[in-house]
Amino acid sequence: MGRKVKLQQSDYLMCDLSLVALYTKPSEGSPLVSQILFGETAQIISRKNKQWAKIITDFDGTEAWADLRQLSEITPEMHKKFSGNFSVALEVCQVLMNNDVSFPVLIASSLPEYDGMVFKTAAGKYVYSGQASGFQEVKFGPEIMEKLSRRFVNAPFIHGGRSVFGLDKIALVQLIYKCAGFALPRTLEQMLKFDFDIIHFTEQASPGDIAFFINKNEEIDHLGVVLSDGQVLHVAEKARIDKLDHEGIYNRETKKYSHKLRYIGRVPHLTP
Repeated sequence: MGRKVKLQQSDYLMCDLSLVALYTKPSEGSPLVSQILFGETAQIISRKNKQWAKIITDFDGTEAWADLRQLSEITPEMHKKFSGNFSVALEVCQVLMNNDVSFPVLIASSLPEYDGMVFKTAAGKYVYSGQASGFQEVKFGPEIMEKLSRRFVNAPFIHGGRSVFGLDKIALVQLIYKCAGFALPRTLEQMLKFDFDIIHFTEQASPGDIAFFINKNEEIDHLGVVLSDGQVLHVAEKARIDKLDHEGIYNRETKKYSHKLRYIGRVPHLTP
């Protein structure tokens, strides 16, 4: 009798739920590192058992532990297609349809091989009838950047969260820019290494520019997205809009400055 051949496990994954949590350790009780959104892909670094694997996400390189029961294994060929050719969902929340199956997809989710109506996953084809834009195909100007940013207003703060239903300060900026066709890092440390064009005066800032703020120790620890009329969208207890001037963020409710401005950065090639 010939030796039984064990099927090779795939080292490539796709998220086909609304979002999936990523943890610091292979345990549901460990702290949240980030989240992977519908349609995003990842690669397995190592496996602990049948349930847990350490993965690295393709979009922003986050390394964390994921519950394999919540992700779908895909072939190397699918991974190459899906990770390199996708559109981005621009609706705050849109219900997908596939025969009798329906579930919500959130803003900034990925729609692999989207043709304007239908996109593909390992499970099959889905209809997405909302607004979407091909990633890296269109670079939006200030007016559209402001409209995209305002879709995240009042999203609640969740440390490690990365969706309109709960996010942190870095995720807010990253997701807005994903909608606009740009890939920005997931951590503040990485964000500070990004090659921004520096804007020296708030009067020269445009909607979509990123404002960086310092704490009492002169360390950058906060950021937000510039809006029109001297305003900024940032995350405190939620994604909120406050006044921005040369000093920093002014909270009209407390009548105090909450954050001191360090500088404003503009993503190169973003239309001013």
